[in-house]
Amino acid sequence: MKKVISLMIASVIITALFTACGAQDTPKAYPNTHTLYYRDSAKSTKAVATFFNSNSGESADVEMEKLGEDSDSVTFSCEGDCSRYNMVYVTCDDQDEKINRFSKVAFNPCISGWYKTEDDLLPYTVGEEIEYVHDYEDLTLSGFDFDKKIHIWTPDDYDPTSKEKYATVYVLDGQSFIFLGENGQELKGCPVVDEQVKAMTAATGEKAIVVAIESAGARDYEMVPDIGESFDEKMHETMVGGSYDDNFSEDYMNGSEFAEFIAKTLVPYIQEHYNVYTDALHTSITGASLGGLQCFFDAMEYPEVFGTCGAMSASFWEYDDDTWRAYLGEKSFDAESPVLYFFAGSDGNSDTGTLVKEMVSRLKDTGYPEDKIVLHLSEEGLHDSTIWRNVYSEFLAAMVYRQVAPLQKEEAK
Repeated sequence: MKKVISLMIASVIITALFTACGAQDTPKAYPNTHTLYYRDSAKSTKAVATFFNSNSGESADVEMEKLGEDSDSVTFSCEGDCSRYNMVYVTCDDQDEKINRFSKVAFNPCISGWYKTEDDLLPYTVGEEIEYVHDYEDLTLSGFDFDKKIHIWTPDDYDPTSKEKYATVYVLDGQSFIFLGENGQELKGCPVVDEQVKAMTAATGEKAIVVAIESAGARDYEMVPDIGESFDEKMHETMVGGSYDDNFSEDYMNGSEFAEFIAKTLVPYIQEHYNVYTDALHTSITGASLGGLQCFFDAMEYPEVFGTCGAMSASFWEYDDDTWRAYLGEKSFDAESPVLYFFAGSDGNSDTGTLVKEMVSRLKDTGYPEDKIVLHLSEEGLHDSTIWRNVYSEFLAAMVYRQVAPLQKEEAK
C-alpha cells in the first residue's frame, strides 16, 4: 500500500513539474476560419474584405456585416478562411484608390481586430476600450558591466499566483516596438507589440507578458554577433569614424555578449520574478533589422531557452555566405529546434528579402527541420516599422500554433 501511495505522489509531482514548464503542451490546432473585425473612424456605409495569400496570390472578396456604430467609429465583421489566406485589406465605400501597401495587414487566428483611424491602421482588442499607452514595470539589469533598461508589460488581469502560467515575448529595440509616449515617440508606425499580444490573448486564450529590451546607441555593435574572423576589423570600420571612437568595445556589449546577457541574466530574472513558463516552447524572441539578425543569433545559440524566433527584415548582410555556412555547420538541429519566422520585402533594393531567402536556403542545406521555418516574402514589403506592425501577429501565430498554415502550405508546393 505504501508503495502504491508513493507512486501516486510521485506521479502528481511529475505532472505538476511538467505543467509548470509546459512540457506536456502540444501545439494548438490551426483553425480553418476566423472572424475579422474592422473599426472605421470614417463611418463608411459599406466594407468589403479582400483576403489573399501572399505566396500564391489567391484571393477572395467578402462583404462585411455592419455590427454597430458609436461616437468614434462604425464596426464591420466577416468570416475568413485563415487556413488559406494570411493577409487582408478592406475597401470602404468602393474607394479602391485608398488601398496601398500600408493598407494590407495580417489575417490569422491571433488577430482580434483592426482599427482604421484618419491616418493609420492599428491592431486593437475587440470588446476592450482602445488605449495604446499601457503601464510598464521598468527594470535595469547589468550585463558585462553595462546597464540595460527593460520595460515589462503584464495584462490587466495578470495573476502572479495563478496555476496557469504566462508565455514570455522578448522584444529587441523595445523602446521602439512598444508605445511609451516618451521622447517624441509617435504612435503612427509603432508596432504596439503589447496591444498585439493583448489581442492575441483575446482571440486565442493564450496568455503572455512582454519584455521589451532597450537598445543602446551603438546598435551596429550591440546587435552584431561575433561569428567570423573579420568581426573585430568589421566593427572597427563600422564604429570608428562615425559617432564612436576606439573605446566603443569598452562602452557597449557586442552581439554575442548581448545574447548571453538575455539568455543567462534577463530570462532567469523574469522566470524567477514573474508567473511565466520556464520552457522554450513558451519563450520567444523577436526583432527587426539588426534586431532581426540578433534574435536569430539568440535562437541559434540558445535553442534550449527560445522556442520561437521572429526575425523581420533581418540584417544578414553582416556576414558572407561562407561565414554563415561555417557557423550553421557547427550547429545540431532536430525536432526540438526553435520555430523560425522570417518576414521581409522580396525586393532586395527596398528590404532584405534576398538575404533572408538565402538564409532559409542555408538552414535547409544544413538540416534545419523545414516544418520549423515560416517564410513570408512580400512584394510590397519595406524596411519599415509600419509594415512590421502590419504582419507582427504572424510571428505570434508561429509562437502559438508552431506554424502559419497558409504560408507553409504554399511553401510546400
